[in-house]
Amino acid sequence: MSVYYFEIADTEPAIPCVGEELPSIASARCFALKYAGRLICEQGPAIWNGEDWVMTITDANRLTLFTILVCVTAAPSTMKFGFGDSEQRQSVPLGRTPAE
Repeated sequence: MSVYYFEIADTEPAIPCVGEELPSIASARCFALKYAGRLICEQGPAIWNGEDWVMTITDANRLTLFTILVCVTAAPSTMKFGFGDSEQRQSVPLGRTPAE
C-alpha cells in the first residue's frame, strides 16, 4: 500500500490536504473522484463563482500523479441582465416584444 495526498487549491474556506493509504494508483483515482464530488457538493453556491476548482494528487514523495480540474460556468440564460432582484429574464419568441 502507498500513501496518496489529495490537495485542493485556493478554496474558501481552505480545505486541508488529505493523505490516504491505498493499494494502487487506480484506487487513488477512484478515491479522488469520489472525494472531489463530495467536496464540490459541500461547497454549494461557492462553486458557482466561475473560478477553477483544482485537486492535485501526489504520491508519498509529493510527486504529482494527476490533477482534477473543474470549471463551473453558469449559462447566460441563468444570469440576470440588469433586471431587479425580483424579476426573471423572460423568454420571448422572435419578432415579438415582452409586452405582447
